[in-house]
Amino acid sequence: MSEIKTAVTSYIKGLADISAKLITRPAEFFKAMPKNNGYMAPLLYVVIASLLGTVLSIFISMVARGAGIHYLSMAAIWLIIVPMISVILSFFAAGICYVIWNFTGSKENFETSYRCLAYTHVLMPIAILLSIVPYLGLLGIAWWLFIMVVATKEVHKASIKPALIAFGIIAALAGLTYYNSVSSALQSKKHLEEFTRQLQQMPGSPDLDSRER
Repeated sequence: MSEIKTAVTSYIKGLADISAKLITRPAEFFKAMPKNNGYMAPLLYVVIASLLGTVLSIFISMVARGAGIHYLSMAAIWLIIVPMISVILSFFAAGICYVIWNFTGSKENFETSYRCLAYTHVLMPIAILLSIVPYLGLLGIAWWLFIMVVATKEVHKASIKPALIAFGIIAALAGLTYYNSVSSALQSKKHLEEFTRQLQQMPGSPDLDSRER
């Protein structure tokens, strides 16, 4: 049992070291990253990053809205579904990146592209934390673009300019989608608050404040 515990602890520490290095010194990380060492390590990284992101999302939602039994059961389901979806999408996204990198002159294979893409999932929990403040999640998208450009230079030895344009378009579309989503949510919240105030001002409407007291 102690050997298993030591192995698990060592593995988690290794993942933490990878994350810290990728965040603080991405160029150094990609220079040292094995290009062909199997899919298991990056695949597990995707799963763990998506699990952490899901836990953070659930916690933030619980703090903001409270949690009932139904919500907790749905949260447990999401802890299973989200990592599965993340794994599937990671291969799809890696395929797109593989095409882009080959177009820009890379000679690396699909596995190398997948490893580069998989480790960018370190930004998933960070982006969720940033999104607590409206529109600050855009910083996470810009950060992803920077990391992809670094991977282009250090791993694929490909041309930076076309890669920046291609990944920049993807980042711009993601940023626009995120911006519209946040704007819609804030607008809906504003309309709901206004509607609630109008109801409270209607003759005979219950005094919500007095009811709470």
